[in-house]
Amino acid sequence: MYKIMILVTMSLMLAACGTNGNSTQEEPVENNSSAGSGIPDGNEEETPESDKSKEELKENLEESKDGELKGQLERNNQDFLFTVINNQEEDAEITFSSGQEYDYVVVDESGAVVKKLSEGMMYTQAIKEVALAPGEKLEYPVSYDEVTADLPEGKYTIEFIFTDSNHHASAKETFTIE
Repeated sequence: MYKIMILVTMSLMLAACGTNGNSTQEEPVENNSSAGSGIPDGNEEETPESDKSKEELKENLEESKDGELKGQLERNNQDFLFTVINNQEEDAEITFSSGQEYDYVVVDESGAVVKKLSEGMMYTQAIKEVALAPGEKLEYPVSYDEVTADLPEGKYTIEFIFTDSNHHASAKETFTIE
């Protein structure tokens, strides 16, 4: 018994030897100044060069929307229908990292989150890949009763969010419970 205790203690000591907290990874450096970044900070005088920079930034922002799909929210007999449409000219390679394909968040008038679909939910841990052709859509119907269950009277905003890791799509709508 004594030998087993010594072996366990030695094993724990050896396992702890390599965990002294030192890391060879560099810490990220945060740069809060906009000097030299090409982003005007509001203190600069308007010049033709700054106008050109603004145009370049605008073009870069438009290019970053490549991963965006169109999110649309409709009501059918009070129920919600969240639709994601491939509005691009090429196939969208959709990748879900779990069984969850969308989420929704309900916010009250004060801006507080009062309900979230994924809160307390468990999803399968399986990767699912789908090719969405141009113009093709995915539809997610959600019952009004499911959304409004346990909510008091008042005005709310619901936002649906597509959970694909490669593309963004969302849609929101305001509704009232009377």
